[in-house]
Amino acid sequence: MSANTSVRHFERTTVAHGSSMAAALRIVCGCCEASGYAILTAALRQAPPEAITDHFHAGGWKVGATPADDRCPACRRRTSVTNRTKGQDMATAKPRKAATKAFAVKATAALTAAPAPKALTAAPAPTEATTAPQADPPPAMDREDRRIITEKLDDVYGDRGYRGSWTDATLARDLNVPRVWVSDVREAFFGPEGSNPLLDEYTAEKEGFDRLHAGFMAARKAHCEEHDRLLKLALDLSGKADEIARIGKRIERELG
Repeated sequence: MSANTSVRHFERTTVAHGSSMAAALRIVCGCCEASGYAILTAALRQAPPEAITDHFHAGGWKVGATPADDRCPACRRRTSVTNRTKGQDMATAKPRKAATKAFAVKATAALTAAPAPKALTAAPAPTEATTAPQADPPPAMDREDRRIITEKLDDVYGDRGYRGSWTDATLARDLNVPRVWVSDVREAFFGPEGSNPLLDEYTAEKEGFDRLHAGFMAARKAHCEEHDRLLKLALDLSGKADEIARIGKRIERELG
């Protein structure tokens, strides 16, 4: 890593490691939300920050400038195949375009050299059949993957939906699997994703706060407008009082 490259920081978490839990750093794919982990061993803790990025690179990850640019090995393979297919299509199309251009130049030269015929019939324009590149399908879920996801859903899914703060996305990140796998298993064996008590509580509290805040802002606006009106009235009354006092002193001087 060059000296001018900024060091990336990753989310700190804990994961199962052997028979216990271990501290780790997590990277999340900005495309499919799959997760990767770097166990914080003693050697990795003492290494420079760039060693974490090198660890993820060695695992096939692309570490971008921001978390949104990170890509897991599966997404990198799909992108590579798509770009290679596009390159092959372009390489195939270029000679055909060149041949078409040469044909047009040759035909123009022949028409210029030969005497003009009585009538010319325009030849149909050449056409090219283009085939859109097809990306690799997402990785397939095997029997073991389905078992692990099912066991996790047994722990975090209740009668009416997820418990706590769990969702399809958070469960997929926890298991380091594509989100679509979690959604498929949940829909087939458990039920709709729905909501969860923590999100419901947050939504209710947020709506109550928004109502109170809107009422406060409306009352504040009315109070400020009334304050401005009273201040203007006070200034007008002060000016009128000064004018009355001036007239009173003039009367005293002139009428004694």
